[in-house]
Amino acid sequence: MKLSSKYLLVLSIWPIFLWADTKDNTVDQWLLCPEISSSPHKYIAPESFPAQSKDETRISAEEVQNAAGDITIFNGNVLIERDQLRLRADHATFNKTMQKLEIDGNVHIDSIDMAIDSDKGWLDLNNNTGKFNNSIYTSPSSHLQGKTPTLTIASEKETILIDSRFSSCPQGNEDWHLDTAFLKLDQVEEEGTAKHAVLWFKNVPIFYSPYIKFPLGDKRRSGFLFPTLGTSGARGFEISVPWYWNIAPNQDAILTPRYMRDRGHQLNTNYRYLTHSSEGQLDIEYLADDEKLNIDRHLVKFNNDTSFTDHLSLNLNASDASDEDYLNDLGSSIAVSNTTHLERTATLTYSNEPWTVTTLAQTYETIDKTIAQTSRPYRRLPQIQANASDNFSDSDLEWTLSTEWVEFDHEKSDQKTTGSRFDFYPKLNWPLQGSAWFFTPSVGVRHTQYDLTDSSGAKINIDDRSLTISSLDTGLFFERDINNNYIQTLEPRLYFLHVPFEDQTAIPIFDTSEFDFTFESLFRDSRFSGADRVGDTEQVTLAITSRFLNTDTGKELLSLNIGQIYYGEDRRVSLDNIDKTESKSDIISEISGQWRDWTTRATVQWNPDRKEVDKRNLQIHYKNDDQEIFNIGYRYRRDLNDETQSLEQTDISLSWPITNRYTLLGRWNYSITEKKDIDTIAGIEYNSCCWAMRLVSQRFIREDSNNKDFHDTTIMFQLILKGFGSVTDKETTNTLKNAILGYQSEY
Repeated sequence: MKLSSKYLLVLSIWPIFLWADTKDNTVDQWLLCPEISSSPHKYIAPESFPAQSKDETRISAEEVQNAAGDITIFNGNVLIERDQLRLRADHATFNKTMQKLEIDGNVHIDSIDMAIDSDKGWLDLNNNTGKFNNSIYTSPSSHLQGKTPTLTIASEKETILIDSRFSSCPQGNEDWHLDTAFLKLDQVEEEGTAKHAVLWFKNVPIFYSPYIKFPLGDKRRSGFLFPTLGTSGARGFEISVPWYWNIAPNQDAILTPRYMRDRGHQLNTNYRYLTHSSEGQLDIEYLADDEKLNIDRHLVKFNNDTSFTDHLSLNLNASDASDEDYLNDLGSSIAVSNTTHLERTATLTYSNEPWTVTTLAQTYETIDKTIAQTSRPYRRLPQIQANASDNFSDSDLEWTLSTEWVEFDHEKSDQKTTGSRFDFYPKLNWPLQGSAWFFTPSVGVRHTQYDLTDSSGAKINIDDRSLTISSLDTGLFFERDINNNYIQTLEPRLYFLHVPFEDQTAIPIFDTSEFDFTFESLFRDSRFSGADRVGDTEQVTLAITSRFLNTDTGKELLSLNIGQIYYGEDRRVSLDNIDKTESKSDIISEISGQWRDWTTRATVQWNPDRKEVDKRNLQIHYKNDDQEIFNIGYRYRRDLNDETQSLEQTDISLSWPITNRYTLLGRWNYSITEKKDIDTIAGIEYNSCCWAMRLVSQRFIREDSNNKDFHDTTIMFQLILKGFGSVTDKETTNTLKNAILGYQSEY
């Protein structure tokens, strides 16, 4: 098998002990099913019965005969009602002394979440027990139905069936069914227990178990989930058998032993907990002695959110991996932010109007060892931020305050500058407005000071930086009616910004970068994130917006934006210490619209000096009530330093029902600059009343150990038996959600 063509086949088709609490319930999974009914008598829930005491029994019939003693015979349309039980039959014999009913002829019973049709049987009204022959039964809440020669009502909440067959499929069309020698249905615990069970699918036996349990509702319970079976070039043949552990009402875990022929034995653990003030999750994957690399390998992720009070909360988030190739070699159900650095943070937040105070401790683990140690990110140990905004008394004058103190550390402090930074930015805004205009002058002072040491530990003297930042944001609103149904607006806007120059080349760059150029950035008072650089400028922004609004709903149908910045002088503050001499910025234009089921957004960034487009994006999204989804995307970004590194890609995806049962899935992400496919997905979903299937093939680019690209192919197959504790493979579902905008799984 060639390196450029690895295949992974995953099968999820073996139910053992199952847990039915993980499916996506955004769509009714029983939508394609006919109404469950085992006879012409429609199931009637006990809560709709006439109110009566538990010891009261009502019996009516067309003909009543008094036999010897306390025995009464009823014939023709016999109706018996008692507490949470309703029974219909052709004939019934009632022994008043023994409180026993003998019933035969078209017997139909409605009880707690169960309807039974039978030839004949008996009921003991003293202890609510009974036995019936040749029965057909249905359970509306769990959507299960079946038949059995012997059905015993052991109590009000428990039913026992001998040599039973049941399924969630319609009667006569059982695509799947379970045959059992003994079956107990416990309505209180909402679980079924079966002995000597054989699972059939399309008349083929696919599984046998001497003993199984399965849910009848949404209650969680311990037991095995669907195993997965597969093979891949990186791991060889593999099998994993998840076991769900319902530890307590507020705790659970999934333990998954996994065997990989080429790697060895692995144990994956996913633990969740919930308290009155906290919730969190701990995920651990451990492979002892990888047989290919002869090393132990692991991946760990922990997340916790705690609310101490209504105003004070704590978030903990940490990840750890043994090596950078872990995700590529072993795959994982654990989502991590990136594969080069794993973040560990602790965030304490206090919020009480108008103040928000955040304390952050943040470190990183660099798992990509090819990244030079001096190029790895700084740690924040700690960072304290305080932000507030409010009005002065009842006036229109507003004040805002953004302040920060942070201590920067680095794993190579003997080669990097480290130390603390204090940033203090108070600001005054005076928003004035009318029905057709707004006028907002602002002024603020940004003061920053550093306490730094160089790589040798010597103190670095850096002058404090204090800059006055002033701006004026003003605009007009015009509107006109269109056909009495729509309004078009015209909104010219003018933005002045003045920031004086101060030499900042001596200040190290800890966490500062330049914002991407968008329409919103035309109105920012800084072109940098982080406080290590405050960009000098003397600029005027001219922009105009036009919107089309529905007069009845106020819904925005179309929005057009275009703007440009004009500079009065060169910008001397930059990250690369090179002056920016352009007299004007690129022209940025955006268009977005929504019409019926269509949504579109496009951006074009035009360089007037070079008369070239530096950036253009297009996204068209269609989704209707029938879950028909179609997306077209296009991205282009010019790399001004190296044209060969420019990016140009197309992206087409869809999820399209071709019938009410079949849905086509697809994605094609193509690089025009590199002339190669980046990610392609082709798949099909089949959804019936009682089972569903998804077959998906994905081919995408990966890097091998020599950092060379190759195409990896994965084949994913899922089979879901509805109502039988089906568990969806999250990896497959997440793959489709990430690839197809708007996609939602029905199971």
